[in-house]
Amino acid sequence: MATSLTLDTDLGTDVDDVLALAAIFGSPEIDLTAVTTVYGDTLLRARMVARVTSVAGREPGPIVPGRTETRSGRPIWWPGHEGALLPDLEREKVDTETDAIEVLAGSPAVAAIGPLTNVADAVERSGHAIEQLWVMGCDFGLGKVEHNIKCDVDAAAVVFGSGVPATVIGLDQTVRVRLGGAAVAEIEAAGPLGQLLAAEMRQFWNFTAEDSNVPHDPSAVLMLTDPELFTFATGRIDVDPAGMTRFTPGDGPHRIVTDLDTGLVARRIVDRILTACEGDLT
Repeated sequence: MATSLTLDTDLGTDVDDVLALAAIFGSPEIDLTAVTTVYGDTLLRARMVARVTSVAGREPGPIVPGRTETRSGRPIWWPGHEGALLPDLEREKVDTETDAIEVLAGSPAVAAIGPLTNVADAVERSGHAIEQLWVMGCDFGLGKVEHNIKCDVDAAAVVFGSGVPATVIGLDQTVRVRLGGAAVAEIEAAGPLGQLLAAEMRQFWNFTAEDSNVPHDPSAVLMLTDPELFTFATGRIDVDPAGMTRFTPGDGPHRIVTDLDTGLVARRIVDRILTACEGDLT
């Protein structure tokens, strides 16, 4: 049985979100029932999701713009390249009538790969149905404040303080994996979706002045589909006011990645993206 999943994403800034969406499309283990967007121009982000979905020939259910402002009041970081490669996005149809928080609150399983603003509102809803979160966020070893946490520290504190079970991959693990020239060449050769993804990858590389990128968010997808590639520890995550995250092993509602197979994670991400590009989930 496939896991019914709602994706909450800030797709459009770092290329890893769109790669994660493609990896989900290439995963028969996942039934993507809805997508909500978070942080900044969430309508633009939702329209980008709709375009990628259309190119991939998929129908994931409603695509719903969510919260634009952070709970903490921190200004939105907006590089400006979001949507630049996808013309006429205003033509894409998304669901602006539905409440994104209601969608999330009614979803037993949620993959949260952006700032946690939407998810914080959802876990505070009385009677919410969220049973499991899959999160890209936090840092458990590098001594850094990870981007998704930094963008809305108050929201992250609410989510991890709520007691909702969460499986989390932190920056300390995701930075060990990179996708470079060989991966982008494989993806680009895989048809229209692959060409879209490759262009987005190269655009982000130009922005960061690098020749590869870290697939933070696709790695989070693989925690669900390919758990054998990861080592996990159970305990509790706490978030301090500065956004630093601390993991205390033992009894607790949280599970974090403490190790991963770097080569197989990178290969599996590309393979799932290629499957999505081929449109073959058999």
